[in-house]
Amino acid sequence: MLVSLSVLVALPVAAAALVLVARRANVPSSVALAGGAMLLAAAGLLPGLPRLEPEGILFVCLPALLFAGGFSSDLRTLRAVALPVLLLAGAGTVVAVGVAAVALRHGLRIEWGSALALAAILAGPDASSVRHGLRRVGAPSRLAGILKGETLAAAVVALVIYEAIVRVPAVPAQAASGALVALAGGAGLGAAAALVASFALRRIGDPLVQLLAAIALAYGAWALGGALGVSGAVAAAAAGIAAGDTARRHLAPRSRIALDSLWGWAAFGVGAYLFFSMGLVGGPFSPGWNLPAIGIGLASVMAGRAAGVYLPLLLLRLGAPARAIPLRWQHVLVLGNAKGALCVAMALGLPAGFADRAALVELALGIALASLLIQGIALPHVIRRLGLAQSDPAFDAIDEERGRLIAAKAARAELDAMQLAGLLPRPAYDRLRSDYQVVIAGAERSLRSLQERHLAQGATMLLENRRRLIDAERSALVAASGAGLVAESTAGRLLAEIDERLFEVERILAGESEAKTDAAPGPGEAT
Repeated sequence: MLVSLSVLVALPVAAAALVLVARRANVPSSVALAGGAMLLAAAGLLPGLPRLEPEGILFVCLPALLFAGGFSSDLRTLRAVALPVLLLAGAGTVVAVGVAAVALRHGLRIEWGSALALAAILAGPDASSVRHGLRRVGAPSRLAGILKGETLAAAVVALVIYEAIVRVPAVPAQAASGALVALAGGAGLGAAAALVASFALRRIGDPLVQLLAAIALAYGAWALGGALGVSGAVAAAAAGIAAGDTARRHLAPRSRIALDSLWGWAAFGVGAYLFFSMGLVGGPFSPGWNLPAIGIGLASVMAGRAAGVYLPLLLLRLGAPARAIPLRWQHVLVLGNAKGALCVAMALGLPAGFADRAALVELALGIALASLLIQGIALPHVIRRLGLAQSDPAFDAIDEERGRLIAAKAARAELDAMQLAGLLPRPAYDRLRSDYQVVIAGAERSLRSLQERHLAQGATMLLENRRRLIDAERSALVAASGAGLVAESTAGRLLAEIDERLFEVERILAGESEAKTDAAPGPGEAT
């Protein structure tokens, strides 16, 4: 279908205006896009969009969202919080879908297949609102890492469950077995896609070709998963994580910036398209939107989410007390699960022949919108109310100087590469390098002075750097074992020692973070 000129002009203008409103109001961009789309649709001002078939929506939108989410994730942070993330995204998502489906089945009196599909659609979180809430208040770093990691992992698991239910909606046992097969096969395919991502990007020197290779990797992993009958979602997310880690560790600064920009814009563009499509499907003022049913649906989803957080983390507390998650953090995890573009894509992607599709789409979009407007806006306030917001001027000053130092050293490295390639005459190179040396020396002096004046913050940063170095030891040892340079038995013993040191550092960092939050008065506590 050809897109009219008015759509090509109006939609970017509308999206830009809504993002500016979001920045001014200090709310997530997804909240502004969703709410603005509803208001524009109600006023009859939303231009027509090219309509994609359900399969087209899933193929065009989901690989971009998942790969972008993986690309922006930090592999070291994910490894450090792997246990709670896997518990929440695995067992937690399954429990959440099950509890929500039971509540939806009895609260809305719908069929089991519809209840399970709706619960799976609404299990996927919105990454944009989570990032905004954490960035706005400065939550503890471990809590932020868990929230970010679980957002991506839960989205993948929710998609696997959704695909299995949509294929065999009337037979829960078959859906469960199909989900396990898809997840296991997708994990294997994801590992292969991760190897391809790392290999390809490290051997391609041209930034433009790297961009094209990353796009091909995202959609190729998804398509290959579908062709093999396994989860393309797992493969796309794993490829994104590997590509992001490779870019940060091995690629030139201009390549990293280009890839970051590409996937940032891809996620935003897909989200804007989906939210505007949601506005065209219906809105709060349309006859199909049943507000009482939306309220029951949102309560059901919240009940499922609460069960999916508190129960697995209770098992973690009982089984591994040293790695337990504080209760106040769990409250944030329950609320930090607003719905967004992923849920919209899954709802609009329901097959045309699915039972009660139109009603389910209307209901899913209504619940997603209500969740986004309520939870997306409330998350920063809840973090503050629970006494978890961290505002440390010393940390802010150290972070600023560290950022300045990282940027200047990256620019100096790129400058050296340009000179080595013969792109700069020697006088220009000397002048530019001298300028960056001044910035680097100044930032290093400021960091040293700040850390000497603020010993506690300096000790925390030392532990964080020690964690990164331990991660580097682990990666080098795994690579050496894979290349046959170290025997597997020896590598196993050394890896166990490294993991013990890593867990000890994590325990100390988590203890400091909890001590800070416990020192802050909670709601209703005396100050």
